[in-house]
Amino acid sequence: MLDWIKVAGKLAYDRPTRERLLGYRPVVICLIQSLQRDAFLFVQPAASRDAWMPPQEGIDPNGSVEQASMQCLDVELGIRRNQMHFRRSVWLGRKAIPGRQGSRDVEFSIRPMQGKSYYGSLSKVAEETPVTCNPAEVSAYQWLTVDQIRERLSANSNRKVELLEILFDKLVHIEL
Repeated sequence: MLDWIKVAGKLAYDRPTRERLLGYRPVVICLIQSLQRDAFLFVQPAASRDAWMPPQEGIDPNGSVEQASMQCLDVELGIRRNQMHFRRSVWLGRKAIPGRQGSRDVEFSIRPMQGKSYYGSLSKVAEETPVTCNPAEVSAYQWLTVDQIRERLSANSNRKVELLEILFDKLVHIEL
């Protein structure tokens, strides 16, 4: 009986679990802000060398947005928990994946994959913190000002640009 109460509580209060059940893979986009100035750490993904974006990570079935953010910074950039300051997270929305609907299963889902549900997290890191890029995930990184980010937006897909605009608006109240 206690197990069912735990499951019901998780469904009622844990949005990533509800999204997963509906066929949306929960993902966190990790916005990393400098402690020293108004700059953000962006990466060039290994799979897409033209794009510049914040790192992102899937949220494990029993994990939280904060845990996924910490794992992302550790695995992709070598930034440890004691080198970062997690501030907060927000819900960004769902995006269907056109043409690939149902191509992958989402663990613990009652439906085939419909798309991704996006969360944003804000963490602060000192710029002098050593960054070690995981070559399987990241080909390069750079601290960028908001103006530099605006200049590089065109290298990203329309879908990513829309997510970045929502991310910056909701987390740091900056219009891209």
